[in-house]
Amino acid sequence: MKPHPFLAGTALALSLSLAAPVASADCDISETKCSVNGGKCNVKFRNRTADTSGSSSGTYLSQDSSAQTVKVKALKENGNTAGNVLTVTAGASNTMNFDNKAKKNFAKVRITSPAMARVDGVTMSCQDVIAVLNGNGTCKIFHGYPPYGDEHLDYQLGYSCDGGSVAGPAE
Repeated sequence: MKPHPFLAGTALALSLSLAAPVASADCDISETKCSVNGGKCNVKFRNRTADTSGSSSGTYLSQDSSAQTVKVKALKENGNTAGNVLTVTAGASNTMNFDNKAKKNFAKVRITSPAMARVDGVTMSCQDVIAVLNGNGTCKIFHGYPPYGDEHLDYQLGYSCDGGSVAGPAE
């Protein structure tokens, strides 16, 4: 019987792919407190960009006041939006349901200020979302500036979540 290198290589590749763990970039919220208890997995985002203090704890940003409307969107790993985008005006709150986002395979949450070109957005990791869902489900979005001194005038959004004790961008 003549050996078939192509078939042997294919069989080896197939067996290795079946033995390798499957990595998923989706954010799995199935083990969060809200999901396990049969509740709704919601996060309330409060826009505190008009406030001068009280929200920047746990980040390297210094909070500053700059009232602006922010967009909060769950993203898939490829950067596409996973469902509807929240619009939150300064001083207001809006709630995102993560049960629906999980069905659309979200991987992270991006918070931006589309009307403010000089304000960098911030990305909330899956781990932070899970911590907030296991906490009280409340996050404050704030405006701040990095500790670079006068040579940089770039601003950035940040978040500080009461539930889960997470903040970003992290220190």
